[in-house]
Amino acid sequence: MPSKLSHRLLILLGLGIALAATRTTHFGTSEILPDASLAVFLLGGLLLGRVCGFAVLMAAAFGADVLSAQTAEQAGWCLTPAYWGLVPTYATLWLAGRWLGKRHQAGRLDFVLAAGVSVAAIAAAFVISNVTWFAFSNIVQAMTLTDYGLAVAKYFPSYLGSAMLYLAPVWLGWKLTQAWRSQHA
Repeated sequence: MPSKLSHRLLILLGLGIALAATRTTHFGTSEILPDASLAVFLLGGLLLGRVCGFAVLMAAAFGADVLSAQTAEQAGWCLTPAYWGLVPTYATLWLAGRWLGKRHQAGRLDFVLAAGVSVAAIAAAFVISNVTWFAFSNIVQAMTLTDYGLAVAKYFPSYLGSAMLYLAPVWLGWKLTQAWRSQHA
C-alpha cells in the first residue's frame, strides 16, 4: 500500500503534467486542449491542501509561461507586471479546493456544494485575474475599467467552460463512486 507522501507526490505529478501540457492556450483549439490551470489549482487545494503543493504548481505554471513566451511580443503580452496577479487568482482556487477538502474529510460535502463552490471560485478567479491585468499590465491604459470589464466579460463563459471541462468529469466520477460505494457497503 502506497504511503500518503507517495500518494501526494503522484497527485502533484499528475496535476503538474496536466498544467504543463495544456498551458499553451487559454480556451483550446480543435487540436489543443484548453488550459487546465484553474481546475488544477482547485483540485490541488482539494487533494493536496498544503502550501508547498501550491508553490510547486505556481513554479510549474511560471516555467510553462516562460517557455511559451518564445517571442518578445508574447513575453510582453504575458509576462507583464500584472503577472503577479496569478498568485491571488490561483490562491483563490486553491483555498476553495482546500475548503472543499475539509468538508469532504468531515463527510459534509455533496455534489451540488462542490459544483457551486467551484463555479464561485472560478468566477472570483476571473475577476481577480482581470482586475490585476487591468491595473498593472500597462497594456490597456486607454480603457476605462467599465469599458475593460465589458470587453472581457465575453470571455467568462469560455473561462468557466474550460475549467468545467476538467472539473465536471471529476465531480461526476466522485458522485458515481459515492453511489457505487453506498450500494456495495
